[in-house]
Amino acid sequence: MMTSARTLRIDLSYKGTEFRGFAENPGVRTVGAELRNALETVLGEAVELTVAGRTDAGVHALGQVVSFHTTNEGINPDLLRDSLNGICSSDIRVQAVTPAETDFDARFSASKRTYHYNILNSPTADPLHADIEWHITPRLDLDAMNDAASRFIGEHDFTSFCRRPKDKADQPLTRRIHTSEWIRPAEQRVRFVVEANAFCHQMVRSLTGFCVATGLGNRSADEFEAVVQAKDRSAAPPIAPPHGLTLMHVSYQKHT
Repeated sequence: MMTSARTLRIDLSYKGTEFRGFAENPGVRTVGAELRNALETVLGEAVELTVAGRTDAGVHALGQVVSFHTTNEGINPDLLRDSLNGICSSDIRVQAVTPAETDFDARFSASKRTYHYNILNSPTADPLHADIEWHITPRLDLDAMNDAASRFIGEHDFTSFCRRPKDKADQPLTRRIHTSEWIRPAEQRVRFVVEANAFCHQMVRSLTGFCVATGLGNRSADEFEAVVQAKDRSAAPPIAPPHGLTLMHVSYQKHT
């Protein structure tokens, strides 16, 4: 009798500093490859992972979600979590393994994704946080940055703010942003909080770069519409470096 496949959900966090992103890439270290190898070691079968957000090299995650199918019926989710954490390096931690509905897909079932981008705005860098925040010396105008961020809310064609995949030249890059604001969680530190139905490649870092350019007085928030209309990445300011970016949370309306 044929064994039916189960769907499992993994919630995990990782520090992306030493990884070349999540997606597997031969010859380099990636989060996806390390997690898949650990799963296959424990389960004794080939596994294909689906991920909510394919984070780039140097980008971190506190609320990443992965799903996969398995025919192994004897899995204890808590024991699997502990086994994975015993095999994976210390810069990856599986927070939970839970059974999911058969049609759950970490990527396509997601309704919202939330990112934070952290900046230290001070004369000198903080060596303890240098790999998780962007250090900017000149004083940033937070009001100007929030003016820029407010323009992002709603549905826009973000072609000018995205790196288009070479194999998907005609892929639409329209996204809907629900939350976009800069906050000051501590003295000399500012944080971009942005939530959308989905993000295209390098979009958050590009939006961050636009806000920083306005905060430094190099660009005006009023230029956002012109940049959108240009549909040309060269119309936008340089993107922010990857190490200040963290995927914080992925929301699912149907699935818990």
